[in-house]
Amino acid sequence: MIRVTSRVLGIALSCLLVSIGAAQVTSGKKVETKGLIVTREGETFTMDSSDLGKLVVVLTENTKVQVPKGVFRHSDIQVTSLVPGLEVEVKGVGGEAGQVLAETVRFNKESLRIANQIQAGLAVTKAQAEANKQNIETNQQNIEANQKAIGSNASNIAQNAQQIQEAEQRFDNLTEFDVKKELAINFQTGKTVIPTDAQQQLIALASEAKGMKGYLIDVKGFASTSGNAARNQQLSEDRAEAVVTVLHQQGVPLKNIVTPAAMGTTSPVASNNTRQGRLQNQRVEVKVLVNRALASKK
Repeated sequence: MIRVTSRVLGIALSCLLVSIGAAQVTSGKKVETKGLIVTREGETFTMDSSDLGKLVVVLTENTKVQVPKGVFRHSDIQVTSLVPGLEVEVKGVGGEAGQVLAETVRFNKESLRIANQIQAGLAVTKAQAEANKQNIETNQQNIEANQKAIGSNASNIAQNAQQIQEAEQRFDNLTEFDVKKELAINFQTGKTVIPTDAQQQLIALASEAKGMKGYLIDVKGFASTSGNAARNQQLSEDRAEAVVTVLHQQGVPLKNIVTPAAMGTTSPVASNNTRQGRLQNQRVEVKVLVNRALASKK
């Protein structure tokens, strides 16, 4: 089970408590600030800066996303690493709409590790909440069958329900995304080539996603237990990268793709003891996410 450290919890809490209004930056004004990414909406993200408050930052084709390698050197990386919970340093200029047009966005590897830990911890929290929901339903059925126990059990159910609601609310407030489309692509053992029929489904998904406002595409690669752990981890990464390549070839900007995740042999959907089960576990999960606030503006 993933444990979220106190620092991670502090970052997550600051995401939830950030004010609703965003600051307006004068057009043409130079901006240099540090802060925390709160939400990501396709080519923009909202950050809670230390000196200017809440800012909307626009990523352009010229924006450089960098990780410091030394005092005078930086390594350029993909914009897919810009996830909620990440501490960043932004340099840019004010746009006509009061946003910041980013010239450079910098962060360190430790900040990215913590941000990814937040996302993983929240995923576990939601899974636990779902399991608790099922337990509540079972408890409710038992109560109906045994009226004498209804008083004490009802109290426990109410308490569990409140905890579930609070956990889900924390998750929803931080991610703020709904799943609009999802696809599972299965791979042959030891292979990273996307099957032809799955390629057509992926092309259709990319076309549909591009018609959505503020979308992101989440890509996670998985492997079965065939082979050693290092090989399985590499297979899951290569499969995810293969899917990202097709999406990008279909016109999906890299800034609209969440950092591809190599999940190794975690989260199997079937038994690894059979060939058919292993084929099901050798997969890439693709989800099209749309910001809930944007989806409601029609």
